[in-house]
Amino acid sequence: MRGVFITSAALLLALGLSACGTSPKAYTEATPLTPVQTRQTVETLWVVPAGGVPEDAHAQLPLSVVDGRIYLADGRGEVSVLSADTGEVIWSRELGDALDAGPGVGAGMIFVATREAEVVALDQKDGAERWRVRISSEMLAQPKVAGKLLIVQTVDGKLSALDVDSGKRVWSHSRSIPKLTLRGSSTPLLMGERVVAGFADGKLVALDIKTGELLWETTVGESRGRNDLERLVDIDGLFESVDGVIYAASYQGRVVALSAEDGGTIWARKMSSYTGLAVGGKQIFISDVEGNVWALDANTGATLWRQKNLRGRELSAPAVLGDDVIVADYDGYVHWLSDEDGEFVARQSLDELWGRFRMVWDSDEDAEEPHRSVTVPPVVSHQVLYLRDNVGALAAFQLPATAPATH
Repeated sequence: MRGVFITSAALLLALGLSACGTSPKAYTEATPLTPVQTRQTVETLWVVPAGGVPEDAHAQLPLSVVDGRIYLADGRGEVSVLSADTGEVIWSRELGDALDAGPGVGAGMIFVATREAEVVALDQKDGAERWRVRISSEMLAQPKVAGKLLIVQTVDGKLSALDVDSGKRVWSHSRSIPKLTLRGSSTPLLMGERVVAGFADGKLVALDIKTGELLWETTVGESRGRNDLERLVDIDGLFESVDGVIYAASYQGRVVALSAEDGGTIWARKMSSYTGLAVGGKQIFISDVEGNVWALDANTGATLWRQKNLRGRELSAPAVLGDDVIVADYDGYVHWLSDEDGEFVARQSLDELWGRFRMVWDSDEDAEEPHRSVTVPPVVSHQVLYLRDNVGALAAFQLPATAPATH
């Protein structure tokens, strides 16, 4: 349901209550789509069922594409491994527990988190359970493997390292979190001997990956306002590092370029985003909270272009494929923009693609028409775009000029 973000948060504040985990839905009226003059031919390689994603948080259960295989988990508790080339299922396992985070892949294992605050390690070959441990709180961020450590971030403001072989905690870093936060967490970024993480207080921190020692912290979003709603500054979206520079954004805060060495600010500008950004060449692409798509100069933060015709459509994080920037919206449309000027070059409907490739939704001819919103970040691997909607379709796209993917 659109408009949940403002309504639910305002009600909580009016009642004098506090809450953790509000959903950041758009509150501007959705811009109607107008026909697109297709300038880019996009090849759909396949569309397959992928299980649903919980609707009470954004950017949950993203895909992991590793060595020609797609690792995914759904909200009901099924973990699957698919061929990246064909979409065919290699193996699938039902855990019997609702899942909120994962999968993380590495060290021969797959790591997911249950809604009951447990991390589960599965064998990468067949899905056999290797271990299961309880963590301090629910986890929405994707876990990351760094050698013999598993980095996990929980909604109570903790970033922890677990031993990948046993799940035993090695170190933990804690931060105070605001009373009211967005329901989501950014995925920690691994950078050699350090891990960088964003928190609900608008801070980006770097820790020594072996010891958890704080190396630096920087304010991306400064909490200001008369009430808890106005003071929301969560860092929940994707952030990236290129050539020693970290690019990040916060909700109701800023988009920044920081030195990875010491967290020093290279440039910053006011902007609000909960989905995050993608880097392509010398450009930063970002979906803001109102549904604008921006291209910024990576060196200065200056605006190169802005696409305003998707306002209110609750856009996913952007992805970059070739010379195109791709975002998907709350209604299951995938928009392809030119990275040069932001103009539309193609558009696709996931519902139409599903009908063309699968014909019957979930093997149930009487099922209601699904609402194919997209909050899971699109993933590009080996020049193929993988995109998952929230009700269970996973599609792979390729530009015709691109040679067949070799994983």
